Amino acid sequence: MTALRLSGIGHAYLGRTVLDRVDLAVGAGEIVALVGPSGCGKSTLIHVAAGIVQPLRGHVDIRYVRHGMVFQEPRLMPWATARANIAYPLRLARIGRKDRRMRAEATARRVSLEVEDLDKFPIELSGGMRQRVAIARALSNQPDFIFFDEPFTALDVALKRRMQDLVISASQEASFGALFVTHDLFEAVRIAHRIAVMEAHGQGIVGERWINGVPGERTDRQIFEIVTRYLAEDGLFRHVNDVDERRPP
Repeated sequence: MTALRLSGIGHAYLGRTVLDRVDLAVGAGEIVALVGPSGCGKSTLIHVAAGIVQPLRGHVDIRYVRHGMVFQEPRLMPWATARANIAYPLRLARIGRKDRRMRAEATARRVSLEVEDLDKFPIELSGGMRQRVAIARALSNQPDFIFFDEPFTALDVALKRRMQDLVISASQEASFGALFVTHDLFEAVRIAHRIAVMEAHGQGIVGERWINGVPGERTDRQIFEIVTRYLAEDGLFRHVNDVDERRPP
């Protein structure tokens, strides 16, 4: 069953086209990694899909019940504690205070946050802990779909791996679908069921590849071999590491 379908999506900034004729579908419980050259419009597309940006053309067909989102930066409310940040979607959903607290703490445990950290403010938390809070916030209202907009770009390798493991385990537990934007092909192969590659100038999805195995069960050797094969032999990935600094994100 399809959870999200994008049909003929087009968008422009200041008269300059950044997306045109983009079609993409994500199945229920499926993680699709969206990759492409820097500046090709990946973040713009995910913002359109999440309803943050209205497309100039095309249609977004939403078939999930509710979604969460994890951004490149944690985007936590600096005046609120970690607990209050996690519980914010529950507050918007008018969940009672007692239930909000219980569900926020339960979600915090899922991302390995300690109880004593929940009364801290974002400035008191490390970068990794702030990102855990952001992921917990996305999970708190039990979404059946989550958008990830390059959430681990600023983290070091070891911490990035722990965050990837967290997302993989959460997706297995909750069976949510996800669209995961990344510029890191190793991350895409590690975390996703399928990779969709954007054209260098936002002119649609140029191709897709199903990844052998299941997220969380692929070994480091298998991931390395898959990525090496993609980059050396598969023309679909020829330009994924290109950079166009003149284009908006």
